[in-house]
Amino acid sequence: MRELNDGAEPGDVIIIDNRGDLYNNCWGEILTMGAKMKGVAGVVVDGAARDIDACKEFGFPVYARGTVPITARGRIMEESFNEVIRVGDVQMRPGDIVMADINGVVIIPAERFDEVLEAAAQIQQKEDAMVEELRRGVPILEVDQKYSYETMLKK
Repeated sequence: MRELNDGAEPGDVIIIDNRGDLYNNCWGEILTMGAKMKGVAGVVVDGAARDIDACKEFGFPVYARGTVPITARGRIMEESFNEVIRVGDVQMRPGDIVMADINGVVIIPAERFDEVLEAAAQIQQKEDAMVEELRRGVPILEVDQKYSYETMLKK
């Protein structure tokens, strides 16, 4: 917990590379409360977490591959702090941008944030227009063809 108290700043998101381990937890209620009191914005775990009900009760977002009831004590040891890691198949560097919701986690290289944000805004506008046409009763195949949905990510 030393790094949580010393290294995290208000607004930070803590990312934990636990190599996708779904059998051993590396985040729970006590770390959540410590992070919340420090002003940390949330945590992403490439592995399992526990006490998710308490985390929700605290109003602290935790995104993990899974949950387990087992404590990390005596099972998991921190190897490093604030270094380049892998989250799934994606490399993440300190300072990169992370966004998460119920659908998943996205990591964006800091230097590409503006480019990705612009592309996401364009996709959102297109999808909003598609939904509106569907609400008006336009058949889905017609909407799909008009907006080239299958190729909308190609440049």
